Amino acid sequence: MRALCTLPAAALVLGALARPFTPEDLVESTRLGHPVISPDGTSVAFVQTRYSIEKKRQFSQLVVQALGNHLQIDSPAMVVDFSKDARPNPPSSASATPESEDAASKHRLEPSQPVWLSSEELGFVATDAKTHQSTVYSVHNTGKHWSKPRAVFTAPVPISSVQYNAVSNTLVFIASVYNGTTTLDETAELDVADQERDDTAQVFDELWVRHWDSFVTPKLPQIHAVQLRSHSSNTKPKHKPKNIIKDSDVDGRLEAADSFVISPNGQHVVFVAKRPGRDYAWRTTSYVYVADIDGSSASPINDNGRGASSSPVFSSDGSRIAYVQMASPTYEADRNQIHIYSVEDKTTIDVAVNWDRSPSDLLWADDNTLLAAYNEYGRNKLAKIDIASGTITSIVEEHSVGSMQHVPHSNELLISYSALDSPTDLYKVSIDDGSIKRVTQVNPQLGSSVFLSAPEDVVFEGAEGSSIHGFLLRPPNFDASQTYPLAYVIHGGPQGSFTDAWSTRWNLNIFAAAGFVTVALDFEGSTGYGQNFTDAIRNQWGGKPFESLMKSLDQLLDSHPYIDRNRLTALGASYGGYQINWINAHSTAFKALVNHDGMFSTVSTYYSTDELYFPETEFEGVPFDEQARQNYEKWSPERNVHKWKTPTLVIHSEKDYRLVVSEGLSTFTALRRQGVPARFVYFPDENHWVLKPANSLRWHREVLGWITQWTRKDTIGESQSQKFVVQGEHLN
Repeated sequence: MRALCTLPAAALVLGALARPFTPEDLVESTRLGHPVISPDGTSVAFVQTRYSIEKKRQFSQLVVQALGNHLQIDSPAMVVDFSKDARPNPPSSASATPESEDAASKHRLEPSQPVWLSSEELGFVATDAKTHQSTVYSVHNTGKHWSKPRAVFTAPVPISSVQYNAVSNTLVFIASVYNGTTTLDETAELDVADQERDDTAQVFDELWVRHWDSFVTPKLPQIHAVQLRSHSSNTKPKHKPKNIIKDSDVDGRLEAADSFVISPNGQHVVFVAKRPGRDYAWRTTSYVYVADIDGSSASPINDNGRGASSSPVFSSDGSRIAYVQMASPTYEADRNQIHIYSVEDKTTIDVAVNWDRSPSDLLWADDNTLLAAYNEYGRNKLAKIDIASGTITSIVEEHSVGSMQHVPHSNELLISYSALDSPTDLYKVSIDDGSIKRVTQVNPQLGSSVFLSAPEDVVFEGAEGSSIHGFLLRPPNFDASQTYPLAYVIHGGPQGSFTDAWSTRWNLNIFAAAGFVTVALDFEGSTGYGQNFTDAIRNQWGGKPFESLMKSLDQLLDSHPYIDRNRLTALGASYGGYQINWINAHSTAFKALVNHDGMFSTVSTYYSTDELYFPETEFEGVPFDEQARQNYEKWSPERNVHKWKTPTLVIHSEKDYRLVVSEGLSTFTALRRQGVPARFVYFPDENHWVLKPANSLRWHREVLGWITQWTRKDTIGESQSQKFVVQGEHLN
């Protein structure tokens, strides 16, 4: 059954009440922030955001939703409502203003990071866009409504990942600080001094210089704690916040990961951090640290580990810590192995050693059982793991589980849950039997009145007899007696997967709704099919994956005669963009290609990317080693540009430091210099992903326009104006 629990199934036939899904629908859909459950387990708070194309505004709302046991979904209570002009350069008169002057204090605060201070008191963070100060506000449930926000604590710098422990009455958060400083005020003063410098130079002696979309600064994200006085209306901090990891085993130079967990008694914090060092850019090794809440010590529990660590979580009594860690110190897609550390004995055991899957998140179900989220066969699943035997028992097998947390005083979890044809919502799931109850419906407008194509599992034979799994989506009003163009979508990573999950980027239903049979496959390198399959892409970038994609395409066309062989397109991002460049030199099957943030040269990418451990693992060495250089050269698309013939849309962004913008510019130059039809779309303010709503709408306009242009039945192969319409405009 495709429908997610009580979610109305998408209409099977496009009729008067079911219209096609559009980019506008996607861009204007409501998006859920991280949910937090009240201590009594009766309510969940979260921030939801939506964008208005007409108003050009971003709306953020802090809401509270009841966690009832009935089938009816309660209407959420609106606690804080905020909007701002979302244009890159809004007029000065269009700054953030309330929609109404009523309860103005609620409308002038942009809410983020909700945190329960008690079952009747909800906190949230608002950061001033001008001063960059973050303030924790609280609101009280009076029984009839929520009170106006009241400031509890203000930090002179931005803070994130806020958590609260009622036992110790302590607020814990992450703030980026300069090494050697003792207070947040010192960091704020140094920030001002930096802004007042005469020059703008940034100087580096070691790697890395930049990461993802930002240049590295002298500041490090570190964990701070501040104790509050009480739960009364006079709640204020007792003391100034204390950096609890600055006195760690490496002179405080730890860069804490975004997530951390407070112990049940409120006396310790467990977190993941990388140690500083010359090899920072070419090693993935990170450790699980336990810090005292008073900042007296911070030390690792897995000092002998080699790979990346993640997902530490305390048992209910705080006596044990479960976490996952990889074995390889240089491979970010190695299998996560589950470990359990005894706080008292300082010993560690391994759990489910023979399980050939890579769990990403852990929770404790009870003293003898863990819960794990993991990717398998195109689904993000949830399972119970018996600690003693390693036995895996499925709880949720269909669609995709996102975040998960335990509902207090129950044997249920609150999960975010979605599918390719169902946007993300919150659900409760029974740990005992896997039964699911819906909690939210934040996008009712995408119910039965909008057609969302249900995905069909497909399996083909790939390179060396491998099994290649994926999904196929049909267009609205599908008629098997007609023929349709194909959108062949290739995922990035490459150690990733096309899962049965909703996405606001590369949403497969967008391509299906535009009239394309849409197919997305998991080739060698993909996750969820065992570690050997994931590893099979190493030093095979243009080898096995390409062979599997092309063999699968042949089988797809043979078994699905309604796909027009003369109207095939292929699209990909990141590694998928690399594969687009590779396809352009090694296949003439496609009428048009789309390359988003792809790789042009393996060699130039090595010297400009941020995470060196990635190419060093994929191509088995460094390009200045004679033997490894052969691998880089063998799989570099740049070596074959003289074979490129297929019209290609190239998209790249300035703040992409994973695959820098010159990779896209080089691709476009090679195409146009040889007279191959091409178009270059440049986003100066985006990173590896296009995230801003208006930019996303333009991205869809360009992509759908391009593949529509080259697959029109009446003018196949001719350069014509695109016919796909967005916002009522014809594209030219």
